[in-house]
Amino acid sequence: MHTRESSRAVLNTSPIVVLGKLGLLERGLSLFDEVEVPSGVLEEVKKKEDKAYQELMRVIDAGKISVEDIKKRLPKLGLGESSVIFLALMRDKTVILDDKRARKLARELGLEVIGTLSILKRLYEKGILAETPNAIYKRLIEIGFYIDKRLFDMIFKK
Repeated sequence: MHTRESSRAVLNTSPIVVLGKLGLLERGLSLFDEVEVPSGVLEEVKKKEDKAYQELMRVIDAGKISVEDIKKRLPKLGLGESSVIFLALMRDKTVILDDKRARKLARELGLEVIGTLSILKRLYEKGILAETPNAIYKRLIEIGFYIDKRLFDMIFKK
């Protein structure tokens, strides 16, 4: 396990899309020393070629994320989640995942797992996000990231 907020991470599709749509992808990356994305995730994000994809390509071009040519399939998981877990196991990195089934498997395999909300909370705690937790929650709902308000409040009050 890494100590300093586990400074090496592998990023999945959902966190990229959410942080990209919020305009916070680059700030989220600033929490880590090294971030990788498997090519399987890049393929998933590219399908829409929206703001999140453009933001991802910008940070890749700027050298803030490296892309690894990995496309793996694990039973009952999508290409992105499977590739993220595989790459994290190979490199002993934290996985940034939101999918419940993928998070469970990653933990069973001994990986450290965080999600999009953990990143948003860390940005908030470090003063990088000036918005209140309620404003952050509202923005998440506006972009289509649905989470139970009680769960969100629990995470932000920890």
